Amino acid sequence: MNQTSFTIDGSQLDLEAGDANTFKGFGYLSCNNSSRLLLDYKAEHRDSYDQILQILFGGRHPLMRMLKVEMGDDANTSSGTEPATMRSKDETANVKRGVGFQLIADAKKLQPSLKTAVLRWGEPGWLRPLWVNVKTDDPDNNVAESAFEPMYQWYKKTIVAAYEEYGYLIDYVDPDRNETKHPMVKWIKWFADRIANDRNDFPSGFPIDQFNKIKLIAADENYERDFGDMMIADSELRKRVSAVGYHYNTDDGENMPFTKLADDYHHEVWYSEGIAPMTMGKYRVRASNGDGIGGVQSGLDVANRLIKSYVNSRRSLYIFQPAVSAYYTGVNYSHKELINANRPWSGYFEVDNVGLQCMKHFSDFAKAGWADEDAWRYLTRACDSSVGGTENLDRNREAPSYMTLVSPDKKNFSVIFDNDSAQPRTYQIQVKNLATSANQKLTVWESIGPKDEQDAYDSRMKQVRESLPLTDGTVEITVNPHSIVTATTLELADDPEVTYKRLESPYADHTLGSKGANGVLYEDDFSYAGYPGNYLASRGNTPRFTADQGGAFEVVDDGGNHVVQQMITEKQRALDWEYSFAPNLTIGDDKWSDYQVAVAMKFDDQTQQNSPTGNYFGIGLREMTDVKGRLESAPYVFKIYIDGSCQLIKDDRIVSLNYVDELDLTISHQISFVAVGNRLTASIDEKQVFDYTDSDNPHFSGRVKLGSGYYQTQISQITVTKPQSGHLISKRLDDLDAAITYKGNWQHVCGLGNTKWNRTLSTATADDSQVPTFDFDFTGTGFSLIGQQAAKAALKIAVDGVVIDWNLVPQIGVDRAENAVILGLAAGKHHATVSVVGGSYTLDAVDWIN
Repeated sequence: MNQTSFTIDGSQLDLEAGDANTFKGFGYLSCNNSSRLLLDYKAEHRDSYDQILQILFGGRHPLMRMLKVEMGDDANTSSGTEPATMRSKDETANVKRGVGFQLIADAKKLQPSLKTAVLRWGEPGWLRPLWVNVKTDDPDNNVAESAFEPMYQWYKKTIVAAYEEYGYLIDYVDPDRNETKHPMVKWIKWFADRIANDRNDFPSGFPIDQFNKIKLIAADENYERDFGDMMIADSELRKRVSAVGYHYNTDDGENMPFTKLADDYHHEVWYSEGIAPMTMGKYRVRASNGDGIGGVQSGLDVANRLIKSYVNSRRSLYIFQPAVSAYYTGVNYSHKELINANRPWSGYFEVDNVGLQCMKHFSDFAKAGWADEDAWRYLTRACDSSVGGTENLDRNREAPSYMTLVSPDKKNFSVIFDNDSAQPRTYQIQVKNLATSANQKLTVWESIGPKDEQDAYDSRMKQVRESLPLTDGTVEITVNPHSIVTATTLELADDPEVTYKRLESPYADHTLGSKGANGVLYEDDFSYAGYPGNYLASRGNTPRFTADQGGAFEVVDDGGNHVVQQMITEKQRALDWEYSFAPNLTIGDDKWSDYQVAVAMKFDDQTQQNSPTGNYFGIGLREMTDVKGRLESAPYVFKIYIDGSCQLIKDDRIVSLNYVDELDLTISHQISFVAVGNRLTASIDEKQVFDYTDSDNPHFSGRVKLGSGYYQTQISQITVTKPQSGHLISKRLDDLDAAITYKGNWQHVCGLGNTKWNRTLSTATADDSQVPTFDFDFTGTGFSLIGQQAAKAALKIAVDGVVIDWNLVPQIGVDRAENAVILGLAAGKHHATVSVVGGSYTLDAVDWIN
């Protein structure tokens, strides 16, 4: 058995290090459109919104102690667009755009002492000419100092606006770009001096003294760690920067600069952006690798990152990107979250109870925060992690990994142990020089996967395993394979906030529009007559259920009528963080199958820029993945240009062209695009321009996308309807859902890429001696099987014990798309059995069809 010995010596607790060694717990990074749909939860189902915030920010043991938000630039910064608070140097900062600033306000109602931070990814268009050289190899010398004041004013006016609107002041600012490769030391120093000494042009009653004390966090690099060396070498820089942080790397630099910054100079060091668990624990426990609730990018892996990043580089705060995935799945980095919230019309959300509890093994058993809050301290010499890897901790997983946290009065302590290996590890611990009671006992809490296959996935989450006495100041604790354990002096077994209960949405999910009349799945004229009068103003004029993937689409008044207008012209186009594509948004339900999209729209015939091919309007159908944030991420796209030319695009390839004569740009037009089965039709003002049948690997379900060029295109109405004979998906089961049962030799894998549902796949090869099968119950008139096929396969399909297809050959499909569709069954409850009778077959999900 693996054994480790260590000592918890209270005399080694450093209470003079300020916030360098305070346990700060976790933070929530709201950026890249990842919180966007929370606006709709707040408006449609306030109780769901409040419950999500309560889970993260509420109670006596809050998980999140920091909320960090992106200063948006109206361009896609990886998984979507955050709107800019200012679109010109003279515009009044509007902090109601986007979610971040009002999310802080709502979280602070639960936790007034919540810390906050802001950071930019790119620059809005009005700053682009001044800051274009920020993307060079030497921005510190290539960006002119004359550019500094306009940038500072953007930060200042936004911070002031947040205070004026919501009553709070930001605590930390990073003046540099997110994940810069070349930290701008001159600019950081200039910004620090400017914010510390600015006394002019503030509104009456504004807390200028507090504003002058806003702290700097820098430089939010990704992997690179040279800013630590810059800090060590430059005492003037150290005076100005209170906290340092970098991303996705647990280790320090070669010269250990971040450890020195914490230990010698008492600077805060943050893991200022890190993953949330990928693939929820309820699916992980069904994987073939036997890792239970663990494995690469699991809750146990993330917990190990928290431990190892303190041991190796003194990171005392871990910030999730994101904690809540409130964007439509399929965008870049999907399926990494503690809470998935992308169904605002139903109010349904999903909690990764396993991942959440792994994090609560820390925050429930120690007071997280800053020194002035009496936060617990790391006892550095009683922390260790030798698990291998710098981001994904996927090597040497049997090595010891533990963290000791002690209260400032030394009366209590907690030790968190993480063992994501197949072997148990025993720890022999000596405790001395603490103010614990003479007969002190340690309560041992454990989270581990289910004991038996038929047990619930969370049947052994955060349970009190035992109570152990400290005999002559010593105790022995065994940590089981693929488990996390907290041993604590705190007596919390009767605390309802600590004892485990499964957290679930109060609402059942339903497909958007499935409860509507006359086949209407969704319609919006943007008047919002049934909503409060401040509905649009309170959300920065964001239209309902939309998620911008490029540009900015907002509701404006046009002659007394509300229309959605794309706001960003070429002149206002951002200086991209990495890359972005033309303006487009996503709307609707990925369970929509057969439907018509009808849009009333008007071209912008006033803005003069580019060429006619840059001014167009497009509709995309059946979008499931959108890694790049493009209109053409939808498999089927209909585009019309102002010169009358039309394109029908399938899988990013033009498959048909047409032309509309004498297109009048001064009036509105009715654009229609319809998908029923594998047939697509498109029309303009009731004149059909395309009728196309897709016989080559067709797509059958997904959301709607709308897009335009960098013009102020307007939309006055959108209506989505299901034809009377059309189909609709009512439910989706992941391949590792407990509702699907398998027989035979299947390989169940999790932690895959973000284009797979929940990052999971199940694969089997035909075997006559033990035929691989899977079974599931469903309700409806049919079902579809989802997943891209790496090789040719053959399936036998049986429904209710009757074989309906002896040799179905699945189409190749693509990620998240159908490879087989079974229709025409009698409406009602059914049981399906699918057998792999030829080749190798891969399953990603099962859809129920009505």
